[in-house]
Amino acid sequence: MADKNVLKKLNFFSDFSDAELEKLAPLFSERKYQADQAMIPERAESTEMMVLVEGKVAVEVATRLSESADRLVLTMELSPGRIIEWSNAFDLVQSGGTASARAVSDVTVLVAEGQKVYQLCIDEPQTGIKMLQLILQVLTSRLKDTRMQLVSMAAQCQ
Repeated sequence: MADKNVLKKLNFFSDFSDAELEKLAPLFSERKYQADQAMIPERAESTEMMVLVEGKVAVEVATRLSESADRLVLTMELSPGRIIEWSNAFDLVQSGGTASARAVSDVTVLVAEGQKVYQLCIDEPQTGIKMLQLILQVLTSRLKDTRMQLVSMAAQCQ
């Protein structure tokens, strides 16, 4: 179980009330990754929600469908409180991941079972709305980063 005060210090959880944090904290536990360790494989069905506490994480996609394909870094997550993975919490069709995550440095994350987070959001709609707003901010940021990568790649091809 994560400490409520640890959650409170992270940007992702800063707008949640103490009562909401009391309900969220038991869902999360701490996990560590070493530099260059795969955290989430691409196209894998993740069952967890993951929030960065410390370190630097590369969100990457393969440039081809083979296992040995080069990887394109879409974005670097290095701000404590940035959400790394949320798919299973809100992807009800279980479509599988669209990117991988790799620890660039030693990394500490908070991890929760996605379906438990989803259930809390259903049971506590105000908490769910806040959670979805935060996830949408990350999605928007990653779409912008991806767009910049595509524009850069297109410019190199001309």
